[in-house]
Amino acid sequence: MRREPWYVTRRVITINIGFIGAGKVAFSLGKYFSINNLNVKSIYSKNFNSSIEFCKFVDCTPYDNLYDFINSCNFIFITTPDKEISNVWNVIKNYNLKDKIICHTSGSLSSQIFKDINKSGAYPYSIHPIYAFSTKYNNYKDLNKSFVSLEGSPKYLDYIKDLFSKLGNKVILINKNDKPLYHLSCVFASNLMLSLLNISCSLFKEFNLDEEQSFYALLPLIENNLSNIKKNGFKNSLTGPIDRKDFVTLEKHMNVIPKDFVNLYKDLSLNLYKIKGSYSSEDLQKLLNVLER
Repeated sequence: MRREPWYVTRRVITINIGFIGAGKVAFSLGKYFSINNLNVKSIYSKNFNSSIEFCKFVDCTPYDNLYDFINSCNFIFITTPDKEISNVWNVIKNYNLKDKIICHTSGSLSSQIFKDINKSGAYPYSIHPIYAFSTKYNNYKDLNKSFVSLEGSPKYLDYIKDLFSKLGNKVILINKNDKPLYHLSCVFASNLMLSLLNISCSLFKEFNLDEEQSFYALLPLIENNLSNIKKNGFKNSLTGPIDRKDFVTLEKHMNVIPKDFVNLYKDLSLNLYKIKGSYSSEDLQKLLNVLER
């Protein structure tokens, strides 16, 4: 059966958005919503000074009282660290939440963290922008480029999807049981990529370069790789010894690589072989022989 959008089913023309937690995500989303003419109404934070700072940036009302805060809004974003989300929920669920949208912005947690929410008459969602929030004051500027993952109650799912789509975001609807796998994918692209780049820079230190110099020496290579992948895809952007089947160079790598990174190098090299996809049985055996030495 077709779900009607929120403004039809509830005869509500505007929404009143509130945030619990005044960190980087709240600042970024709050400003992003505000400049796109969505009504950011209020914020509540344990640190009232942070709430005041937020309101100077976003132009809304800071609250030091949860009762008044909850009455001020009908779309509540819990933008605390992941470990605090259930604690916040266990407090606010004791207030009148009937017909309110309650969401968090965690990549790893699903809407199921809102235990027994059906008893409150509210509707649960997880809304996660696929974006690395590094600052409070600048990330909102290009937030429209990010994809947003969404899962939760069917009641307002289409409405929230349409809301972000109109802002320019592409929305991925996922199943609550897939959140761990989804988050793992994001971690590979973000945190673990950072770790790989840090390893590269640490190896460059052998040439009397500090971390900053090492990074900027490698930056054109990094940026060009990303640009090539964007234009041509993974397979057509592949270069280096795996692509060339240069087993002599691979053997030299295995002779000098620090012990801590041997297994990582093997696993990543084998994944590149899978991307390449054109090794003969003989070439594959040569590759395995080199990596297992």
